[in-house]
Amino acid sequence: MSKKEFILDQLAVCRNTDSWFKPLSKAIEGLTKEQASWKPNENSHTIAQIASHLLFYNERWFQRFGGEMTDDYPETNASTFKGLIDSSEGSWRELAADLDQSLEKWQQAIKQTSEEKLHSSIPGFPEEAVWWEVLSNLCTHNAYHIGQIIYIRKMQESWTIAEDWY
Repeated sequence: MSKKEFILDQLAVCRNTDSWFKPLSKAIEGLTKEQASWKPNENSHTIAQIASHLLFYNERWFQRFGGEMTDDYPETNASTFKGLIDSSEGSWRELAADLDQSLEKWQQAIKQTSEEKLHSSIPGFPEEAVWWEVLSNLCTHNAYHIGQIIYIRKMQESWTIAEDWY
């Protein structure tokens, strides 16, 4: 399996293909704004905050992959968990759609990229790293937070055990 096929597989599993875990499309399917804004306690994030965090990092790395260096660094990692812009149902749907579109853009970009680029060093990165390694880590990051989303849904009882295949 080439690195390109490997990354495409990881992106598909994170976005919309059932595998060892449910993809983002299933994790957020049918969620209302109220459910996306719920948290079990003050020390936890909401699903919307997690989605905002994922969108931030997927978009940041997508820009970098396209050769665009950005100066809008977050003050802290915690500041990337912004949540909803406003409290409307449309705001949640827009955030969910933006995150899905971000992962779709990644799938399209990787389909169009060369194997050579995936093995190339990342320009301006503070340590030696190649694209396929960082993209694999980005997918692992997505998978981690998708698991959190499902766990939050289980706590709020908006996810049923019948939806799990394992």
